[in-house]
Amino acid sequence: MTRGARRGVIVGSILVLSSFAASSSAQRTGDGLYGRWDRGLTLALGAGPGATWLDRKADPNVVGEARFLVADVAGLVLSGRWGPDSGQHLFVGVDLRPLFPALFFLYKQTWNEFVDLMLQSIFFEIGPAFALDGERTTGLGIGFGFGLPLYRPLTTLRGLWLRIAARHVNSDPSFRNTQPTSDRSQWTLYTTFVVRLGFRSNLSRWEPDRYRQR
Repeated sequence: MTRGARRGVIVGSILVLSSFAASSSAQRTGDGLYGRWDRGLTLALGAGPGATWLDRKADPNVVGEARFLVADVAGLVLSGRWGPDSGQHLFVGVDLRPLFPALFFLYKQTWNEFVDLMLQSIFFEIGPAFALDGERTTGLGIGFGFGLPLYRPLTTLRGLWLRIAARHVNSDPSFRNTQPTSDRSQWTLYTTFVVRLGFRSNLSRWEPDRYRQR
């Protein structure tokens, strides 16, 4: 191989490697926080249709909810359900989203904003559910779900999301001794269109220097 050919191979190899490095770095733009530290407090307001199963039949209803979250990691949820046959429930619970800190600190993001936000929005909730039937019935509510970001500007209006979730409420007082009745042990599947409002906080002061914007 001549000296000119060797130089050509070296230059070509450098260009190929630099192109791979450029494409790899382009996929990893940003810090993986997606603005959480800038507006660390989030108020999410949502409403939408749902269905509660009674004797294997779906009773259509309406679900409304409000969630107050800190850094999209944990917070409080207040949710109401109104149905013609399934009745009315008021759920007050804790919203936990463990995947965001786990994926972020382990550096396991996909660097695709839609995919990352969907995975990090997976939540679990637990708390008391109050039946608004005049009998002061209280049960245990457990739920889970995830959200799909439809529109997400990084301002006070944090975006419009579609949340898909399920919640189980068991208010049967004698469920340990008898089979649970359908009107007191219910599964509800629902979707809500959610408007998220972000508010500034001092969370960015806790952020390590390598992630802090200057």
